[in-house]
Amino acid sequence: MLISPWTDLAVSGESYETNRDKDPFFQREVVLGLAHGFLGGRVDLHDPLASPLYADLSGLGPLYIQAGEDETLLDDSRRLDEYARKAGVDARLDVFPGMLHTFQMAAGRAPEADDAIRRMASWVRPKLGL
Repeated sequence: MLISPWTDLAVSGESYETNRDKDPFFQREVVLGLAHGFLGGRVDLHDPLASPLYADLSGLGPLYIQAGEDETLLDDSRRLDEYARKAGVDARLDVFPGMLHTFQMAAGRAPEADDAIRRMASWVRPKLGL
């Protein structure tokens, strides 16, 4: 499954429209199709079991979120960060200019991906006492 577990499966973020021409894959219809396939059509897409954007996040451990500025899922990341902070979660969001979803998979081949990995490592080390 290519969809992020933090994605709003109801595809309600504005970036589905604002980044539509930049993101070649995660179009609203594609994400809805993936969501229905993943859930088997049995769960309301606004159900907390389907998307953490509708769940109670209080008590969740520290959360580090990375998103590409050009991905249609960008608003999902922004909303998750905001929602988690309101629930008292130690959350951080880094948005990478010009990047698309899962750009980090280019680590070792793209400086932006290497930077993302470095940022994540810098964030997690103190959380783990390293």
